[in-house]
Amino acid sequence: DRGLLEAMQSRATAMAGEFEPQHVGNVLWAVATMGEIADGCLATLMDCLAARVIDFRDKLTAETKSQLHQWLLACELDTVPGAALSNSVARVKQIMGQEFLQAFSGQATQESQLRREVARTVVLSSSAGSEVEIQEEHSDVRSGYSIDILVRGRSAAGSTEWA
Repeated sequence: DRGLLEAMQSRATAMAGEFEPQHVGNVLWAVATMGEIADGCLATLMDCLAARVIDFRDKLTAETKSQLHQWLLACELDTVPGAALSNSVARVKQIMGQEFLQAFSGQATQESQLRREVARTVVLSSSAGSEVEIQEEHSDVRSGYSIDILVRGRSAAGSTEWA
């Protein structure tokens, strides 16, 4: 509901000066997960909190940096095609983007019995005329996300990649 988002933006913007570093990270992460970045409804809030991120640069925990990485990534992915990031978001990315990516990428991944079984099943079910390469826990350099299983296949028809 757009009215609710506008009310939330208004209240959070009014209180932003009182936010601690974790509050800023939590709110921006929530904005990233809501998928409302592209329509600009929350632009005022994001600009206000982006300034707070820079103010809190030396006080951000690894967890908050990880949340802020997801926010920056969502801003890049959800921005209207052809449009630039807002100046405040672009400034945060320029100053601290790499630091946020490192915090996000540095999180430990958990082993999964299901992932191992799926990988084994894919290898066993590949057709005789194709080559299948399975890479578990592939790390995407740009986003920092860990892809559980990356399957690369090659057959007479050509090469294919699935995640």
